[in-house]
Amino acid sequence: MLPDTIAALIFDLDDTLYPEVQYVRSGFQVIAARLADTQHNQDSICQMLWQTFQTGPRDRVFNTVLQQLDRADEPQVIDELVGVYRCHRPRLQLESEVHTLLAKLKHNYKLGLITDGFLPTQQLKVEALSLEHFFDHIIYTEQLGRQFWKPSPKAFELMAQDLALTPAQCAYIADNPAKDFIAPNQLGWFTIQLLRPDRVHPDSIPPANGQPRIKINNLSELLISSHTD
Repeated sequence: MLPDTIAALIFDLDDTLYPEVQYVRSGFQVIAARLADTQHNQDSICQMLWQTFQTGPRDRVFNTVLQQLDRADEPQVIDELVGVYRCHRPRLQLESEVHTLLAKLKHNYKLGLITDGFLPTQQLKVEALSLEHFFDHIIYTEQLGRQFWKPSPKAFELMAQDLALTPAQCAYIADNPAKDFIAPNQLGWFTIQLLRPDRVHPDSIPPANGQPRIKINNLSELLISSHTD
C-alpha cells in the first residue's frame, strides 16, 4: 500500500492516533465538576454537555448548557470554561493496537507528528498518551504561529528538513480532508486519510486539491505491503 520510496510516516494527532471523543468526554467531566451544584450533579451535567455536543451547534455547547441550567452565559463565563477545558489534564488512553503498530513502524520508518491546536492542549494530549518516545520529531504548529496552522505548508517543509528527507519519502496520515492534505499534496507527499467511525469531523468536504491519495479504515492497514518485519 505504501510506495517503496516512503521512509517516514508523519501522523496527525486528533482522530488519527486516538479518537478525539476521548478528549471531549474528558473535558466535559472537568467542566461538569466546575458547574455542579445542589440541583445538578456532575454526571447529569456531563450528560447534558455530551447530548448538546452530539446535537449541536458544537461551537455553543457551553452556552446552551448554561442556559439549560438557568445560568448566565456572558462572554467572560464562556471564556473561563473554555480555558478550563483547554488546559485540563486529559484522561486519554492509547489503544493497544496503536501502541503495537507504532512500535513496529518505528523499526523501519522515521516517525513524525504534526498537530494543530492550542499549544498547552496538544502538549497535554501527547503527554497523556505517552507518545513522545515513538517520534523522531514533533511539530506543534502553534509554536510556529497561528498563521502556520494547516493548511499552511510550513510544518511539512520543516518536518522533511528536520528528518533530512525529500517529499517523495514522506507520507502523512490524518483524518480531516478539509485542511489536512492540501499542503502535503502540494509538496508531493503521499497522503492517507484514516476514516475512524466515531471521528469528530465525519462530514468534512475537501477542496479540489485536498483529497488524500488513499483512504484506510484502520491504522493497521499501514502494515500491508510495507517493509515492516
